[in-house]
Amino acid sequence: MKRIAENIFTYNYSAKIMPGVHFPVSSSFIESENNKLMVISPGPFEQKMIQETIAKYSTVYCVAPNAFHYKHLKSFNVLFPKIDIYGPSALTKKQPWLSDKILSLDLLNEKLKDQVLFFPILGNSLLDETVFYCRQSKSLIVTDLFFNMKNPMPLGRKWILSLVGARNKIAQSKLVKSSTKDKEAYVRSVKPLSELDCQRIIVGHGHIVEGAAEIKKALEVIGAIYTRSD
Repeated sequence: MKRIAENIFTYNYSAKIMPGVHFPVSSSFIESENNKLMVISPGPFEQKMIQETIAKYSTVYCVAPNAFHYKHLKSFNVLFPKIDIYGPSALTKKQPWLSDKILSLDLLNEKLKDQVLFFPILGNSLLDETVFYCRQSKSLIVTDLFFNMKNPMPLGRKWILSLVGARNKIAQSKLVKSSTKDKEAYVRSVKPLSELDCQRIIVGHGHIVEGAAEIKKALEVIGAIYTRSD
């Protein structure tokens, strides 16, 4: 576990994407008022560690941020069957066991809106991602909306990131770009991100984005803001 801000910490691990290719992955935790905890994109947690962590909070919410990050949901649910799981309905096609269990992120948004802002990213039903803004720490949390994986890195990762146009830079993968079918809806949904008072962006894959110039670059990459040359 790594403390990122006063009420945010992360758990980092490596995930096999395909033979010979591993990506760094980050699970995020947001502590909120009244001793509550959001667990965003659960990872392969060591059992004793996660049980001790969860036991500290009176209420815990498990969040699947998009339709791609679900690999460790079931093992988390086995350990904590009473913790509600929130996420996109598209997950039930890939994980039928969630059909009578998964709850809408809109419901969680209503519970936490004074502390965490939810931004559904529209126009891409394949990804179906929601990003989160923590008011207290002024942190934006994204999962697959863009990558920020930097050198040095293994050869397999270099190859796949070059293929998707995201090697050693802040970039949105070609898969996300090509699967975004409703461009207008997408732009409308990401534009409010440019209006946030953001001190950092915690990404699902790669390095945290910090500093005004880098945050601006990330927002440009996802189309939340535009630059023009005169």
